[in-house]
Amino acid sequence: MNTSVLTFEIIDNVAIIKMDNPPVNALTPAFLDEFLQIIEKLCKPGKARAALIASDCPGFFSVGDDVTELKEIDEAMVALLPKVHAMMNAFETLPIPTVAAINGHALGGGLELALTCDFRFMGEDSGRIGLPEIRLGMIPSFGGTQRLPLIVGKAKAIEMMYKGLQITPEEAKQINLINNVFPKKELYEKSFDYAGRLALQATGALAKIKKCVHTGLHEGFAKGLAMEQKTFRENIFTHDVKEGIDAFLSGRKPEFKG
Repeated sequence: MNTSVLTFEIIDNVAIIKMDNPPVNALTPAFLDEFLQIIEKLCKPGKARAALIASDCPGFFSVGDDVTELKEIDEAMVALLPKVHAMMNAFETLPIPTVAAINGHALGGGLELALTCDFRFMGEDSGRIGLPEIRLGMIPSFGGTQRLPLIVGKAKAIEMMYKGLQITPEEAKQINLINNVFPKKELYEKSFDYAGRLALQATGALAKIKKCVHTGLHEGFAKGLAMEQKTFRENIFTHDVKEGIDAFLSGRKPEFKG
């Protein structure tokens, strides 16, 4: 599937989404429309057992809004937010593991998009990452005020947003904003390999773990436990559980169907 600002293909059960909306991979209405189409495809049963998102724009993962286009601010920008939030929520709750290969600046909406992924990796000296909206007198509006504190803690998130900090990959790893830093030339390959190994797992069980975690984080501990009980019942009688136990007892690698 080739689109004007995104490319999408599935290789070895990994759905690869590459952003190509020069110069900064702005999250424009066209970008949102195409991304939502891809999410719809990934929500349907198919070959994709993991997803990887990366950029084809040199120097940029994404910076969300193109500041040069913010000279005329109107109600249309505000009206777009529900659609942006719906896209972010849908990608965050995909029933497959998601990986972001951050190979350039990830600022504003670009970081907010990366925050929806299960795993985030950056390349050494590949750029800065942060929510610098305060420097324009604005606030993060693509979900960053909610997701960043869940990942790095309230105090660090508040500091980053209040000061508009743009930090290095190494600094981001120290606060657990990203999972790892790789040599820049190896970032995509290592991120794809990581997604590929996740795709070999019991992805049906991974989806249920993801659902339990998100329920607990967003709806509270009690509802998280209730979801754990519900999904355990759904999972325990599946092919993958039987396959996993049989493979363990016979000393072979399991072949999960997801």
